[in-house]
Amino acid sequence: MRTALAILILTPALWSQAPPPGRLVDLGGRSLHLNCTGQGEPAVIVTGAGYSFDWSLVQPEVAKFTRICTYDPAGFAWSDPGPGPECPDRAADLRKLLSAAEIKGPYVLAGLSYGALVARYYAAQHPDDVAAVVMVDHAFLDPGHEPAPPAPGAPVLISQTPIALTLEDISNFGNLPRAVRELHRWADSLGPPMPSVDTARACAALVEGKTLGAKPLVVVSTRNDSPNYAPLQAKLLALSTNHRQIIAEKSFHAVEIDEPDVVVRAIRLAVESLR
Repeated sequence: MRTALAILILTPALWSQAPPPGRLVDLGGRSLHLNCTGQGEPAVIVTGAGYSFDWSLVQPEVAKFTRICTYDPAGFAWSDPGPGPECPDRAADLRKLLSAAEIKGPYVLAGLSYGALVARYYAAQHPDDVAAVVMVDHAFLDPGHEPAPPAPGAPVLISQTPIALTLEDISNFGNLPRAVRELHRWADSLGPPMPSVDTARACAALVEGKTLGAKPLVVVSTRNDSPNYAPLQAKLLALSTNHRQIIAEKSFHAVEIDEPDVVVRAIRLAVESLR
């Protein structure tokens, strides 16, 4: 993928001077970075938990069979600061972004972790704009485990364990191209407004009882051994009468990095169910 990500390696201090791989879309006084590749409908909109380039192993493959758009939320990477990471703010920003960029729906929303919660909230608020949903290891708020509070200002990953939200802690971080790893270090250094456990719980409360009806739903689950994880997956599958589940056998949490082929397969299933 010959983009700004792959042409050269820069130090973190210089990444802010490098052009983004996509484009900056004006929302009226501030801009968000949007990266769309591929052609075809329905468009896949990634509501990731973090950066657009986290999906650099998935996006080129999905672009072979439909249009896919990743973006950086407010305060992430090239996107200007704005509202916080709360679900209503993320969803409102996303809707403004898609409208300003003239990306036509209805969409397939693909969300990882907290991003899956954002996808559910968006689908509940704008049902006519959403044709299908792919949930990749949906944020897991284990009622049987209360993690110790993080140090002041330290973000927490909504995941299987309470660890700092940095992909360098993930065993397969090295699977990413070197340029993307450098981008990650630069973007992390900016201190983006990461969602906290409390933020995720608040969003989960907002979507409680909201279903997808008969819209296609693909749930990607991992081999989490928590006794409360399987019931969550069953609850997610029950959100739609038209659902599929795929198990990512070799993934921890960042399935889009650990097993990108699994995520591509899940998205393909959702897209093909609409054609």
